[in-house]
Amino acid sequence: MTSMNVPEPVMSLAVSPVSKDSGKQDPTFRVGLDPESGQTIISGMGELHLEVYVERIKREYKVDATVGKPRVNFRETNSQEEKLI
Repeated sequence: MTSMNVPEPVMSLAVSPVSKDSGKQDPTFRVGLDPESGQTIISGMGELHLEVYVERIKREYKVDATVGKPRVNFRETNSQEEKLI
């Protein structure tokens, strides 16, 4: 038997569940924590895929969740060296 090719997720959403009880059944669905923003990020194969999982979280686990786009962390850097006189 050859192993199944599982594509990488192409879309992500930020989710804030009340409890963290969940089981992983779909290899194309991923859950992670962004260490910089502290948001729980879910990733899947598209908008509909993620909507189905959000609805399942709400219906099966009776968890009210806030869903939105992941926060982007901005960083400032120096583009030029300062000259000391």
